[in-house]
Amino acid sequence: MARRRSGAVSLLTAGLLLAAVLQSPAGAATTAAPSLTITPTTVGNTFTAGEQVALGFSTDATTVNWTVRDAAGTEVAKGSASAASLNGQLQLPISTPGWYQTDLTVVGSDGTTTLGGTDFAVLTPHDFSTSTDTRIGVATALGFSSGANPGIESVPLLSRAGISTARDEAFWAAAETTKGVIQFPQKVKDYKAALDANHVDFLNILDYGNPLYYPDEAPATDEQREAFTRYAVAAVDQFGTEHTTYELWNEWNLRDPNGAAKASPENYVALLKMVSSAVRAKHPDVKLTGPSLAVINDWQGWFTKFADLGGLDYVDAVTIHPYVQPLDPEASVTYLNTIRSIMTAHGSTKPIYITEQGWATGTNPSAVSEPAQARDLVRGQLLSYGAGVARYSSYNFMDSGTDPSNVEHRFGLVRNRLDSRGALVPKPSYVATAVLARQIDELPLIGQTRFGTGGYDVAFNAGGGQSVHAVWSATRGVVAATAPAGSTVQVTDLYGVETTLTADAGGHVWVTAGPDPVYLRGAISGPMLPSSRFALSVAPEIAGDPATGTLTFTNPDPVTHAFTVTAGGGETSGSVTAGATATAPVNYPAQDSTGARSYSAKVTVDGNAVALLSTTGTATPPLTVTASHVLNGSGKDLLRFRITNASSQPLQVAGLDWASGTASGTLCAGCTIPAHGTEEADVPLTLTAASTWSASLRRTGATDIKAAGKLNPVTALTTAKRHTVTLDGVIDPAVARQPAIALEGTGTPPVTGWGGPADLSGSLWLTHDDQNLYLSAKITDDVFSQPNRGGNIWAGDGLQLGMTAGAPGEATATQEIGAALTDAGPVDTWRWTPTSQTGVPPGVQGNVVRDEATHTTTYEIAIPWSTLGFAAKDRLLSATVVLNENDGTGRRGWLTWGKGVAETKNPALFNAVRLDPTAAG
Repeated sequence: MARRRSGAVSLLTAGLLLAAVLQSPAGAATTAAPSLTITPTTVGNTFTAGEQVALGFSTDATTVNWTVRDAAGTEVAKGSASAASLNGQLQLPISTPGWYQTDLTVVGSDGTTTLGGTDFAVLTPHDFSTSTDTRIGVATALGFSSGANPGIESVPLLSRAGISTARDEAFWAAAETTKGVIQFPQKVKDYKAALDANHVDFLNILDYGNPLYYPDEAPATDEQREAFTRYAVAAVDQFGTEHTTYELWNEWNLRDPNGAAKASPENYVALLKMVSSAVRAKHPDVKLTGPSLAVINDWQGWFTKFADLGGLDYVDAVTIHPYVQPLDPEASVTYLNTIRSIMTAHGSTKPIYITEQGWATGTNPSAVSEPAQARDLVRGQLLSYGAGVARYSSYNFMDSGTDPSNVEHRFGLVRNRLDSRGALVPKPSYVATAVLARQIDELPLIGQTRFGTGGYDVAFNAGGGQSVHAVWSATRGVVAATAPAGSTVQVTDLYGVETTLTADAGGHVWVTAGPDPVYLRGAISGPMLPSSRFALSVAPEIAGDPATGTLTFTNPDPVTHAFTVTAGGGETSGSVTAGATATAPVNYPAQDSTGARSYSAKVTVDGNAVALLSTTGTATPPLTVTASHVLNGSGKDLLRFRITNASSQPLQVAGLDWASGTASGTLCAGCTIPAHGTEEADVPLTLTAASTWSASLRRTGATDIKAAGKLNPVTALTTAKRHTVTLDGVIDPAVARQPAIALEGTGTPPVTGWGGPADLSGSLWLTHDDQNLYLSAKITDDVFSQPNRGGNIWAGDGLQLGMTAGAPGEATATQEIGAALTDAGPVDTWRWTPTSQTGVPPGVQGNVVRDEATHTTTYEIAIPWSTLGFAAKDRLLSATVVLNENDGTGRRGWLTWGKGVAETKNPALFNAVRLDPTAAG
């Protein structure tokens, strides 16, 4: 659990114009933060709708505060009580199916706090005990002896989710510890009995080596293969063939490539042939699968050779592991197609099982978010079933460890037994898998169709003219499903929340198809039809403020419709005339939680709910902390901290702890940041070498907001004096009297065929006022050519500016803006970076005048500080200017003042600029 320290390191006055530097502040007396441990009283915090949700914990705190959020990020419960009254169990009145996360803050008698939390699932009741559906499986690791083993008590979680098959192991080396005596460990017999009792099938991997017979992992001689075969026969003798399938080895083509067997298909087929013959002789009804193919290295060549050697003759199904993390599961479809084509070429129509596929969560760069894992696993299964795959086992049931940076630790559907959020508690993927199982249980596949851009519809036959359609799209958009007018269509989201729609008079209901699959159950016919009838948009949300948005209804019908929008617990009504478009506001209640959000809105038209729309966003913290290297009016270095409140209400902070080099201190102790306001504090700096800064903003009962950055000494300052440029295409006299920045020479690379100053040269001036940074330039260019427009103006005559706040190399986010007089006539401006802001930069004005008689081009460009995101009063920025050259035959090169844009994108190569408050004269 994250523990918060109490009290400030040191206190400064609330006035924030200039803060004194505090060297090595004396630490305030601290007491131990209260303890908090999650102790689930229901295995895995998994409940069935209607059961009392009760979350176990232990603490020595006096008060417990809690906030519960659903998978959409919406707060659904919030409260506070004495720890004594709760008696180690938080009971919640929640019965809606879904995945929930609970944030806990426990408060000690002295006010110190500890933050923690747990997760829980509420599942729709469903009896899987008699189901014959074996499509949904998972790797369970019950045969392991390490912390990766979830324990037998986890098995009921499999059946509650509707997971039909556990892929696990009864290792040869553990079963035969005395040569010639094969006795499977009791723990293996116990977990097999637990699987049987919970109606979960067993996919038993026959593996690996045994040092009693050879040193390597894989057998490579007939004698070694015979020893392994005796183990395989013994395994089938022990576990039988009823509700048990066998897989020969795990990823033979990947494991033990340096052993005697060389991971070769020849040695694998030799083993397979021997095992198949011996096992089938004694157990003719056995299901034996392989080769458990890892899709890595030359897997196509390996599998082709396996098929050439007759390997397909000895298996009842082909098993593969098509991992594509961190890519989405659609990337694995090509692997299935390749496997199937090789099988077809060898005359085989045997089933394909995916016995491993997964996506790891955590902080590793290759990991995905927990919601992404949930949707990827469900989409992976649906894509596989749509492509004819008979079984799918996700990897892994439980996180095998607790290190978020270790990919191998975080493949699970539930959390590790030692996880601080609680043993075996669900990740979103557990609930998403359970919902999938409930939606398609024992329903045969109809088929898979595509719609729009990146849209998928995998349909299952529900009988009685009903079908279930799993629908998603990489590109979010609204689709219409066709059903008889007046018939109901049940819509279920990824986490099990249900909404009933009724088809309108035209026989349609509408839903948003996005990255998360949704399920539609009804008398649905025909394909999903992309539609522009409805749209939902929500503005960026600031935690603590309501989220606001708009529902747009475009009516193509020849009649007027009355409609009501239900969103965020409220309703808005309106009407839309024939052929017209109407809008209605939507509002979602304010909440303090931050992070990813999903917003939904139900649309009722002429009395019937016909549409369920959704969109996503992020609730950002109301407070942010930044720091900038700035200069005061006399040019002295300062470190300026800013605390910005983006919300509509004032917010109190406990203090801002900062450090830079050997100096540290606390600012803004107990101060209030006004609504939509910013408070600033300056700390004097003495920089002789590169350094760093860090800051931590404390709020009572909330997670600290942290920030950090670099600091570099300023050398060789260029001065930009105060002057407002008149944008008339003539260099202002006050500007012309200032020292000019000369552009002459060869550039890097040199301008092709540069003939001296008359070919290309010029002078630059930088000035500023409170609203804008100004660039003035007088350029000599014998031939002017700018055939390009917009984002391509860099390839013709024109200027580019690269700019960052602070000293060179301190900031990584670069503003790269250009301006050019185009051959078409207009002056085009463009912003290339940040890439999130690419396009015409707002507010930038430019006047560029070409004088062919004198072969000169005059530039006057005004760039608003608001567009740059810089503050003029900080008086320090870094910049480079590029003069591009094109004489009509393409870009010949460039001249630059500073580097870091044309040669390479590196703001550390920019020049430092001081904004001098003295007027140019």
